[in-house]
Amino acid sequence: MTHTATTPAASKKVDGYSVGQTLTVTCEAPAHGGAFVARTEQGVIFVRHGIVGEQAEVRITAIGPKRRFYFADVISVPVPSLARRAHPWIQADALATEEERAAATGVPELLGGMEYGHINLDEQRRYKTDIVRTQINRLGGLPLESPLLTNLMVEELPLRDNNEGLSWRSRVRYNVTKVRAHNSEEQNGGKKSPAVTWRVGMHPYRASQPVPVVDFPLAATELRNLQLEQLNLRGVREVEATVSSRGRVLLQFIVDPRFSVEEVAKDIEQQASDAWGLLAKRKISLFFTPQATSNGKPKRRRPGSSHTPYRRVPEGDQLLGAGLRSVTEEVTFGSRRFSYQVSAGGFWQIHRAAPSTMVGTMLTMLRPQEGECTLDLYAGAGLFTAALADAVGATGTVVSIEGSPVTHKDARSNFAPDGCSRTENSADTRIEVIRGDVARHLVDLKTALEFGEIPAIDAVVLDPSREGANRTTLERLDALDPKRILYVACDPASLGRDTGILRELGWDMVQLRAFDMYPNTHHVETVALFERAPAKPRPRRRRTK
Repeated sequence: MTHTATTPAASKKVDGYSVGQTLTVTCEAPAHGGAFVARTEQGVIFVRHGIVGEQAEVRITAIGPKRRFYFADVISVPVPSLARRAHPWIQADALATEEERAAATGVPELLGGMEYGHINLDEQRRYKTDIVRTQINRLGGLPLESPLLTNLMVEELPLRDNNEGLSWRSRVRYNVTKVRAHNSEEQNGGKKSPAVTWRVGMHPYRASQPVPVVDFPLAATELRNLQLEQLNLRGVREVEATVSSRGRVLLQFIVDPRFSVEEVAKDIEQQASDAWGLLAKRKISLFFTPQATSNGKPKRRRPGSSHTPYRRVPEGDQLLGAGLRSVTEEVTFGSRRFSYQVSAGGFWQIHRAAPSTMVGTMLTMLRPQEGECTLDLYAGAGLFTAALADAVGATGTVVSIEGSPVTHKDARSNFAPDGCSRTENSADTRIEVIRGDVARHLVDLKTALEFGEIPAIDAVVLDPSREGANRTTLERLDALDPKRILYVACDPASLGRDTGILRELGWDMVQLRAFDMYPNTHHVETVALFERAPAKPRPRRRRTK
């Protein structure tokens, strides 16, 4: 479709576009990753902030290998689509100018994180449905006419605080960036030097340096009301803000090893108390921990390196305010209720409604039965483990495998004999909690199975990180010969690729659901159930007379 370049070079025969060049295009389809596909004589352009069928002026921001494709941002829309709405966050609004963003927030840069914010929610879900279908078809080999794809619709999750797809994140991780306030200069030895503050920040799209963030509409209301952007976080590298299902707030501060944890904690506690009042009464915990290097020790300045005015202080953690370094999460499904302890820095679903939705989906699709042996791979703190153990009961077995040391520690505590995640029905269930690489431990499980140390495996929940499982993991899982596999994926491309591998290994996808767990972003959660494909009968040989 289209495509008039607005630079003089466009009238000549040129070898592709250049960065900064503007042109007019029409987006044709949503692409995996948050962009939209537009086609021109010079090649495909992946356009961010567009809408299908909408003509827009875009600026080229990057060039793909051998100029086979390009990346661009929308900068203006002469006639907006009916699906376009006012973006709820000016820092991620591509149609706002740098001057407008700077006037509203003091930060001119365009941030990522809400790349679908300009699209109404119904249209967002239609785009996500199309993307899931495309990835399962192209990478997984499932035909587009399959009822699993034709009947698929991305399902909406309930939002407690509003219906605009905002305030759903119970966990937000911020970087911290230095801000030089040039309008507030101080005298320093006869020379003027700008004052420096340290503010919570996020990264612009494809940028390595964070910029300050002013509010974040996706964060839960309890976190937004804290106005973390007002704190001067001198000495802090990262902040992870958490609000639990019970309403308790846990703020984890990762402290630069050049600074004293005790001094940083004292300063921020004073600011927090001034802003929020009595922290214990507000149920707000402040947890300070030094940033760890790869060997778990603070970095030390090498001899001969440039001088730093900050001391390297190997200190321990500081816990202030309400005094909790973990939160209690409660999940309900029907009459079932499960409790979990999740430490600061541990993994948990970030959408407030996601844990209950995912547990209910797992139970209805996988249908674990009394006495079965089940695996929970990439188990985290045990979201699915608790529900599996409750379903298989005292005569059943659950094996949980998780690689993260923090989250594994939570799981061990949650499923100890007196752990909070055990229910009346799972009090005597055999629950094995294992830490380590999933692929490696599947080999150990194969050996245990051969020696009769565990019963035959009936059902598996597979919930890997965004990159998905790999071929080795799936082949080793297949060797255990389970009866059914439930694959939970937050990236449809990873699910598509692994669907193709499972089909090669003799598995059929028999159910598929998708959920809008990340409104106003391009991300989507998918859940697929696989069962052994029936053996194909061999053709009979004709006898020759």
